Amino acid sequence: MVGAVKRLLLPLGLLVLGASAAVPACGAPGEEDVEDDTGEDAYTTEGKCDGLPRLKNLQTPPGVCVGVVASGFTFARGIAELDTGDLILAEMGGWALDRGGVWLLRRNADKTYSKTKLNALIDKPSGVAVGPDGLPYIGTPSAIYRFDPYAATLKSDPTKRLAKTGPLAGPDAYKQPRLELVVRNLPGDGRHPLKKFVFDKRDPWTMFVNVGSASDNCEQGRGAVPPSGFPLPCVEAEGAADGAPRSAIRKYVLDGPNHVATSFTTYAKGLRNSMALAVHPTSNVLVQGENARDSINKHDASLTDQEGDLPHEELNVIEQGGHYGWPYCFDNGTPSPEYRGRVDCARYKNPALLLPGHASPLGLAYYTGEMFPQAYRNNLLVTYHGYRANGHRLALVPVDARGVPGGGEPLDVIRGWEKSADGRDPQGAPVDVLVAKDGSIYLTEDKNGTVLRVVFDRAAGNGAPMRPIPPAQPVVSADERARCDALARRTDAFSRVQRDVIDAACVGCHGLGPGYAGGLALLKCDAIGNAQRLTAARPGGRGAYVVAGDLRSELVLRLKGEGYPQMPAGGVSPEQLDEVETWIRQGARVPQ
Repeated sequence: MVGAVKRLLLPLGLLVLGASAAVPACGAPGEEDVEDDTGEDAYTTEGKCDGLPRLKNLQTPPGVCVGVVASGFTFARGIAELDTGDLILAEMGGWALDRGGVWLLRRNADKTYSKTKLNALIDKPSGVAVGPDGLPYIGTPSAIYRFDPYAATLKSDPTKRLAKTGPLAGPDAYKQPRLELVVRNLPGDGRHPLKKFVFDKRDPWTMFVNVGSASDNCEQGRGAVPPSGFPLPCVEAEGAADGAPRSAIRKYVLDGPNHVATSFTTYAKGLRNSMALAVHPTSNVLVQGENARDSINKHDASLTDQEGDLPHEELNVIEQGGHYGWPYCFDNGTPSPEYRGRVDCARYKNPALLLPGHASPLGLAYYTGEMFPQAYRNNLLVTYHGYRANGHRLALVPVDARGVPGGGEPLDVIRGWEKSADGRDPQGAPVDVLVAKDGSIYLTEDKNGTVLRVVFDRAAGNGAPMRPIPPAQPVVSADERARCDALARRTDAFSRVQRDVIDAACVGCHGLGPGYAGGLALLKCDAIGNAQRLTAARPGGRGAYVVAGDLRSELVLRLKGEGYPQMPAGGVSPEQLDEVETWIRQGARVPQ
């Protein structure tokens, strides 16, 4: 299916600035321009890592260390390196409209980094890549644009340009540059609106763009029941007669004198959300990291979604015209519960390698540098962003000479990124990974708003990647186990909020006593207790977080970041917010 794309130059003063807010709890970054490195205090640092504060409590191979480049960002996402050695960073800014920005990071003579904001008022920028013209390309939910990062001018003196060399002007010394829109009309609604893209190595004006599914597993509305609630064929996966599939990778060619896309083709489909993409530097093989479905036990209680068991995430080798099975199949050709007996999974392509369940691979990069030992060379670095047991680490996946994974198990480069028992060190959530020209590795980490640099010192160890170990399983009390068993059987509106929102996004901070973040206890699986806490008046004459029927309730405003620090950091997904609003709209009933 082909869609039209037009050229447009945007000054971006047309967008609306979101409200500024204070720094949220649990080490989350603050809103807007943060001139000091306040987010760095969330981590315990000790000593230096090539001139940067070294993160003390991460587990890394001997000789490998992780340093803090910069912090204070609200949802740091994509990162790329310009020809000058400067870094371009996308700051998503949360799920609210037009809160994001783009930053330039430059290393100083003393090995610290300066940061300057180049764009503001951008809607959820995520993917970043440097094009064949040397310019940064930025992906938003509905478009991809490029701009000249050195055309930014000082607010105080419009005659001065940001130099390609020399000192930067400071965090807020920017004037919106002109942005050239090169891809437009991307679908930006639903469950997976964010965009990731990569450039082809052999045809450098060709790009491959993720278009994520609008649903989890093609369910048609709340409480969908198979077969009617899970149609075959699924329009999102196959495309309607007048539209392209959603769960797909699109191919765009930037042609004409201005190198702007005027059409696209669907390159591959049946891919739920391709936020991890990489092209091998010599073979041109395109590899995708699949963020697999949730709630697989909803229609088959024998399958487990607890602590990241099923389904596995995937690494797929993408072939033009290929169909990779979403939503009909998972893992190695196993029918999804909703489509069991209705599909032949042999029709679809199997993954090259299964990754741990719910690890959430969001970044891929082939290690082409020379700083790290031979074991790293040309193998695939993968960030595990997930908050569950299998997430929060950096892995190294062995590949063959063409860059195809599947010949060996992933190894750990960074692990031990769980929240510390004393609460001093936060859980990590690495997003993008970049192999720099000097061979070092940069990571963005959105839960705590940081950019990190990973380096290797041969004098300090052999750097050998670590064999994976099973993730530490949480100690579950008898009371919590009973609550979770009861929650699994509930179908009311708040129990869905408990499972999909509170357990997924809130209990990491608000479930830790004594004290609890913000004085609000939200315990795992405690649907009855949590609903009571949210709807009860608070001490000191303060009203309840939730008032039945009122979509301006404080809980909603906090999730959106309207007038309050956005909680959790970066907010929740549109689908999660919809579940909360549906519960409130239906009367904010407490489960019985």
